[in-house]
Amino acid sequence: MRLLVAALVVVLLAVAVAGCAHAPEVPPPPPPRTVSLDEVTRALPDKAKDKRGWADDILVAIRLTDKEPTAERACAVIAVIGQESGFVADPAVAELPRIVKEGLVEKLAPLGPLAEPALAAILEGKAPGASATFGQRIDELRTERDLDRLFRDITAAYRAQAPGTFAIASALSLLLGKGSFDDLNPVTTAGSMQVKVSFARSLGADEGLDDDAARELLYTRGGGVRFGTARLIGYPAAYTDLSHRFADYNAGMYASRNAALQFMVAELTGLPLVLDGDLLAWDAHGKVKSTDTRTLGALRAFGKAHGLSGFTIERDARKEKSAAFEDTATWRAVREAWQHQYGTAPPYARMPEVALASPKLKQPRTTAWFANSVLARYHTCRSRLP
Repeated sequence: MRLLVAALVVVLLAVAVAGCAHAPEVPPPPPPRTVSLDEVTRALPDKAKDKRGWADDILVAIRLTDKEPTAERACAVIAVIGQESGFVADPAVAELPRIVKEGLVEKLAPLGPLAEPALAAILEGKAPGASATFGQRIDELRTERDLDRLFRDITAAYRAQAPGTFAIASALSLLLGKGSFDDLNPVTTAGSMQVKVSFARSLGADEGLDDDAARELLYTRGGGVRFGTARLIGYPAAYTDLSHRFADYNAGMYASRNAALQFMVAELTGLPLVLDGDLLAWDAHGKVKSTDTRTLGALRAFGKAHGLSGFTIERDARKEKSAAFEDTATWRAVREAWQHQYGTAPPYARMPEVALASPKLKQPRTTAWFANSVLARYHTCRSRLP
């Protein structure tokens, strides 16, 4: 009987091995289908003028990110353009002269009693060979490109001739601390996809474009779509919900991923945090400020309980705006602690809690509002481009 059982076991094992040896290999899933120029043209909203031109620019921009133009990517770009400009390459800004003058007053306020004469001196200045003063040109401002060119002319004019009064000298000392008049400009995003000018400049510099060339390109249809598409899909992130990528477009790269980390740290330490997606404090030029944030303090508290030094925490946090942050000891420790304490997979992304403030907004908005609005446009596009 034992011999019979042993023989049956041998036969069954042989059959199993033979079955595995001859099992057909499962083919890999087919790559996502790419979309054609005609399909993208049909997917654009009816109000878009020169639909084929927009469609061509969108396809080119996606390929420049080293990705294939799938329906998902094309509709993501279309949704952001629709939200940000309504398919206008250089959109007009309502009440732009008022916005600029109020911005100048605010920026010059730290000068105290010198603020008013400094403002008057700047407004009365002229570009070399021009008849209109800068104040007169501000009154005629209509689009962001008008504004950008104005401030470049102001910079050139005041660099070409030494200021003649102490008030102007003091103003320029304050305003040109970083070598430009950029801080005077209250509008920091531009083009059909409202890309940050600083991002366009950085990307343009990587491709050998000088500052003026990158700025001018941003105000063209093709350039605005190109920079905006790079900003939208040109970085890796393991998002499964497109609304998180749309939120990042508004709040900053990896803001949704970082907001999820803030949520876990807050729960693990019991320290309340604003889930804004920023672990550190950053200035307008993308540099880390010396100011400690509540999130950094909570991370340090977490580190003390989990064997991470303050040096490691801060070093890792400086990578928060890159994919490299996911390779850090801090990222791994927080996620492992969450898994251990709650027995569930740690969340990768969460909607950032950011209130939007811009002179171009007529009412309070949030990043969640922006992401949801763009997502609705995306679904409308997908209904036209299955």
